[in-house]
This record gives sequence, structure tokens and C-alpha cells, in this order.
Amino acid sequence: MTNGAARLNCAIIGAGVIGSATALALTQTGAKVTLFDRFDFGHDHGSSHGPTRLFRTAYFEHPDYVPLLKRAQGMWRALQAAAGEQLVFETGVVETGPPDGFVISGVRRAAREHKLHVETLNRTQLEEKCPGLAPPSSHDVLFEREAGFLRADMIINAQLGLAHNNGAIMRPGTNITSWHAGRDGVRVETPSGTEKFDRLIIACGPWANDMLGDVGVKCSPVAKALFWRRTPNASYSNTNGFTPFAVETDDARMFYGFPAIDEDGVKFGEHTGGAALAGADDRPATPTNDDIDSAEAFLGAFIRPLAGKADKHAMCTYAMSPDGHFVIDRHPLDAERVCFAAGLSGHGFKFAPVIAEALARMAVSEDDPDGFAFLSLKRFTEAGGCRLSP
Repeated sequence: MTNGAARLNCAIIGAGVIGSATALALTQTGAKVTLFDRFDFGHDHGSSHGPTRLFRTAYFEHPDYVPLLKRAQGMWRALQAAAGEQLVFETGVVETGPPDGFVISGVRRAAREHKLHVETLNRTQLEEKCPGLAPPSSHDVLFEREAGFLRADMIINAQLGLAHNNGAIMRPGTNITSWHAGRDGVRVETPSGTEKFDRLIIACGPWANDMLGDVGVKCSPVAKALFWRRTPNASYSNTNGFTPFAVETDDARMFYGFPAIDEDGVKFGEHTGGAALAGADDRPATPTNDDIDSAEAFLGAFIRPLAGKADKHAMCTYAMSPDGHFVIDRHPLDAERVCFAAGLSGHGFKFAPVIAEALARMAVSEDDPDGFAFLSLKRFTEAGGCRLSP
């Protein structure tokens, strides 16, 4: 992948987890990299901010993601070693829901197809891993041992720092208003003028529609609310073994949560639902009453010791593709010079290093990355294209 890369001058739009990972990956090929973001690096307007993200391997969303996750797992460990600080916590993850629901059936399908070890827990074992989490007796409880959580903000800072050390040019607070591909490269327009590059990588999260134009699919920005609850005792902390969780309710909602890693307590949120936005800049600053009611109903039904305690909250923005799966491909306007990642639909963070590797490969070579064909534009743009389903 390094052949010829040193001669390439690459621009990346978006410095979230995907853009910062791609900047690092491209600098490792020898390419010259300029990383743009319309906001300051580490901002909280998109999808990448916050302290934690789940890492799961028996992927209920679709089993074709599993090989990518296996590769990402090793890449996260390599980033951790390069950063010199703990970024990956391999605690395992508890998943629970109706036996025929999308979470439990999807986890079992992925585990079966890829020979992953997933354990069934009884209620005593569940209490040991997630004190206070009490699903209905009709729900199954599974435990993914090769799973855990990632320190999100720390990861982005590490990727930015390592990319900068490798020579990446950092351009926070620089809005790209448009770009144009031609025979001699790609021109990007900023408020201060036109800049020319050999390659362009678009990884701007919920602003993807603004930058991609008509590629045959639109990704909808969706506002999501996150909540924290201070805990009644230390049993909910990571240091005492409280395990991250994913819960499907009987009405097909999915909630997720993390152990307390600081005084803010247990973080949780609803992965399903959310209010569609006219544009990424229209996200509300605070949760809606529906968000709050839904969160309290979940705690009251599943983690009663944490219910009724109104503590910290935050907002983020998902970029939802029409089928909830990623869209990673070359741009149809100029497949040689422009590639993108869009529509990560609230579950893309854990894939960042392997997505970055794929984008870097598309940028510096004519090769298509292994394992990504099922996430290409073809499923939307070709007649009779196959839609992904769980």
C-alpha cells in the first residue's frame, strides 16, 4: 500500500473518530495529509465525542461485520500500545432481550456463523456482572467475553496526536464549502480560497449529505440523548467489575450502558428511536421530554436502583443510512480520487481503525479493501441491489 503513496497529497474532511483514524493511517503510508474540520478538534456537535463506546464482536446487526471487528480488535490494541495509555477495556458485554428479538437472535446468528464464544447467563451470574440489571424472566441473557468498551475521547486525541507526529497538517475551524474533482486532482473551497489535492476522503458524519452530493443515497441526521446516573454504591464501577450492557425491550427498543468510570456514574442511552433533523446543525441542546420519559421508563423496568435520579445528560447526532448499515465506497463522480465513509448509523466508532485502513487503501491504490463489498453504494444504486437485513 505504500507504493506511490508518498507522492500523494490527501485532504480529509472531518476530524472525528473516522477522519482522525484515516489521517493516522494515511500518514503511515507516507502520504501528505491535511485534516480539516469545520469545528475545533474534539467538538461535541457530531457523533464521536464522549467518554465511552461499546465494542462487541458477536454483531447482532449483521454477521458480515464480524471479520471487520476481529481485525479492528487487534488494531485497537496496537493503537493503545502506540499511545502508551489504556484505551481498550476487555470486560465482556452482557446482552439481554426476548429470545426471538433482534438482539438475542442476531448475537446467536453471528456467534454461530463465525464460531464465537457466547455464554448464556442465569440470573445469579447476571447479578454478579451487572448488579441491579433485572430483565423479565422471559428474556434471555448472553455474555460476550471478547467484548468491552473503548475510551472514545482519549482515542480521538491519541489518533490526532500520532497523526500530527507523523506530519499531518491540522486545520481545525476550517469549513470546506465545496469540492470539485478534475483531471489534475481535487480542489476544495474554504473561506480563505481554493486548495488543490491529489485525493479527497470525506468522513464528516452527520454533514455527509452536504459534502457528498447526489451519490444515490441520503443519510439522515438523528438527535440522540445520553444520560448519566450517580450510583448508590461502588458495585456499579468499572473497577469493581460492572459490565457494559445492551438491552432489548419487549417493544423492540434497544438501550445500552457502561460502568461508572468517574463521579458522573453509569452512562446509558437508547440506540433506537430519536428525532430526525432537517440538518446536522439543527440538533437540540437538551433532551426532549420524550427522551427523558423513555430513559426513566427503561430504568424503572430494568435497573430500578438508578431510577428517578436526574443527573447529567448530553446530546449527539447519528447519521442514519436508509438500512442502518454503513456506506463506504469510492465517489461515483471520481472513483479514483474521492472516497468516503457515511451513514455509520450510531454503531461505527468501534470499526474506526479498519474503516480508516479501507479508506486509506482506496485513496492510495486501485485495490478495493477486503470485506467491505456488502457496505458499498451498489446495494442502493444498482437495479435489484441487495438490501442488508439482520
